[in-house]
Amino acid sequence: MVYVLLIVSFAILIKGADVFIEGSSVVAKAFKIPELIIGIVIVGFGTSLPEFAVNMAAIANNSNEMAVGNIVGSNVFNILFIVGAIAIFKPMIIDDKLATFDFPIAIVAAILLPFLAFNGTFLGFDQNLSRIDGIILILIFAYFVKETIRKSLVDQKYKEKKMMIYEIAEGTFKLNKFLRGKKKKNPSVKHLSKDIVMIVIGLITVVKGGDMVIEYATEIARTFGMSKHLVGLTIVGVGTSLPEFVVCILAARKGQQGIVIGNIVGSNTFNILFTLGATMAIKPIVVDTAMLTDTMNVGMATILVGAFAIVHKKIGRFTGIVLVVVYIGYMYSVIKGV
Repeated sequence: MVYVLLIVSFAILIKGADVFIEGSSVVAKAFKIPELIIGIVIVGFGTSLPEFAVNMAAIANNSNEMAVGNIVGSNVFNILFIVGAIAIFKPMIIDDKLATFDFPIAIVAAILLPFLAFNGTFLGFDQNLSRIDGIILILIFAYFVKETIRKSLVDQKYKEKKMMIYEIAEGTFKLNKFLRGKKKKNPSVKHLSKDIVMIVIGLITVVKGGDMVIEYATEIARTFGMSKHLVGLTIVGVGTSLPEFVVCILAARKGQQGIVIGNIVGSNTFNILFTLGATMAIKPIVVDTAMLTDTMNVGMATILVGAFAIVHKKIGRFTGIVLVVVYIGYMYSVIKGV
């Protein structure tokens, strides 16, 4: 019965995140926030909201080890299994922005995590993920978001300028400008009561779903004598990655493999820098040997995929098979306690 309740908890959690994204997007458009920023910030945050909610519930219930396990498990599942599985069916081309900015930031974040776990803080050696460490991660995250928005806006302006030159050359500039002016206007700020209610309901649902996930995951751990860290690493980590998995499957089916790898890299960066950073800033985490090993594993997995993607600018079918096999081997060793 507890397994059914855990599945229901994940469904509530993910649905809440979906409702939150939908309501937030409409409100943002009403305040004339560019769609580009909505996509980067709101949708990016929304797909990682389950991990964030679970971590907040975990620290509220003194389950810090499950919080770390959730982030590590989610990131390893994302970078090895999801990227690998999608690449088997739809090989991915890595664009310049991913290769020169997104992947390097993700690699830095993944390397920084075990470094902080081992050293405690840059000044100490207490093996704690401290509040100072959390603040450092959040500051790096703020830089990541700022640069992502800046680069995206520059790219958008370049594309618009290029399109305008093409339209002038074709003699269709005035017509297209007129047609663009006829597009549907953003929703009015006065008619947002429904969407604000959706945001509130979405947040309440996410918080409740996160609490339920922690409650039933803890019960499973107690029943089978598993550590909370192991449950977070396996069941909870995979469960909170389901939104990313669904987004990636839908994007791949539409031939938008660039969205797949961009979504995964962004989600993993968000998980470490913001979700885990906020967790640490609220409540420091004592790191044991198992946690230290797992933070090193997520670092190695990110370096493996990132370095290959940066050098080859492609993740093909064979590489996808290797990544999935590595993930299966990793999970087997974790569950068996190797």
